[in-house]
Amino acid sequence: MSSATIVREYEIPSPDVAVGAETALAELVGLRSSFDTSAPGELVALHLELPTFAARLLVDALTALAEGHAVTVVPVPAELTTQGAADILNVSRPYLIKLLDERKLPYRRVGNRRKVLLEHLLRYKQRDDEFRQGILDDLSREAQAIGLEY
Repeated sequence: MSSATIVREYEIPSPDVAVGAETALAELVGLRSSFDTSAPGELVALHLELPTFAARLLVDALTALAEGHAVTVVPVPAELTTQGAADILNVSRPYLIKLLDERKLPYRRVGNRRKVLLEHLLRYKQRDDEFRQGILDDLSREAQAIGLEY
């Protein structure tokens, strides 16, 4: 089974909406025994009302599973350590600290520690991904212009 790291931004629900989704999903726990006795691929009919954000999350997870990817859902704090931020960007911690020192990514200090807001990190990642895609597009156009086939 292949694995892919996809970080998507989902709207942050209000606490009462999140609790409502949690309650709806908790009802499934009561049905767990019937799921455990069901044959793989057997359909189970149930009625479940979920807020839009929860439905999107489940659809994205199921889509990734259908494509053969492993899925891990991990709660991420709104404020990250430098190691946590580096892990999300898939870079080394020293490289992330260089980004912070060069002010390419905002942070704040808590004592002698640096903290990065998840919102800022995801915005940086999106900009960086768009920049990299632009470079790839340029290289592809140049290769086609000089007749290189790939």
